[in-house]
Amino acid sequence: MASSKQTTGDTLVLLDERLRRVNYALYGDSEARDSEPSQTTTRSAIAHLRALERTLAQLRARSPAASEVLALQKAHPSLFHPHPSNLPSTLPPSQLAALILAHSQLYTSVSANLTQLQDTRVPDPAGTVKLLDLAPRIEKARVRQEKQAREVAELRARSARVVEQWLEVGMLGMSERWAEWEERLREVEIVVRRREGAKRRENGMFKPLVEVSSRANFA
Repeated sequence: MASSKQTTGDTLVLLDERLRRVNYALYGDSEARDSEPSQTTTRSAIAHLRALERTLAQLRARSPAASEVLALQKAHPSLFHPHPSNLPSTLPPSQLAALILAHSQLYTSVSANLTQLQDTRVPDPAGTVKLLDLAPRIEKARVRQEKQAREVAELRARSARVVEQWLEVGMLGMSERWAEWEERLREVEIVVRRREGAKRRENGMFKPLVEVSSRANFA
């Protein structure tokens, strides 16, 4: 009888502890309920069970998820009590032997892999520890590399703008100026040639007049 009472008390304590864990998982706190562990030994099993039922009803009222789980358990109790998978086989020994022989290569392969895994030495953790120690320096190097990459990209953009400006101002601009200067020189050359031609014509007309004048004086 004492053993039965002890078993009943332990079971109620376990149920109370499970309800506390469920309440903590749902709400993150452990509210005081009627079924305190300190009162487990002083109250009767029936009173303790009723207190647990009231707590479960409160939990169901507060949590829709708990209410749905309880409704699902009531509608489909087999879902929460899966059938054991180690049921005895109904195959005769001959078929069982044939099945085992058919998978003998698989057993051999698995055994060899397990043996190889057992013989494989665990790598020395010193390298991993050093790598972890270098993690801050690696992070700083990565940040520095990204900064340098941004600076190089900015320098490339500035160089491209300088080259573009040099082509527009230095090459194309000077070409336009040279063309303008050549045009002005051509115009000046035309004016100079006209004046030279006019001067030659003027000198050519003035020379016969001088000769005629001198002949008249001698006569």
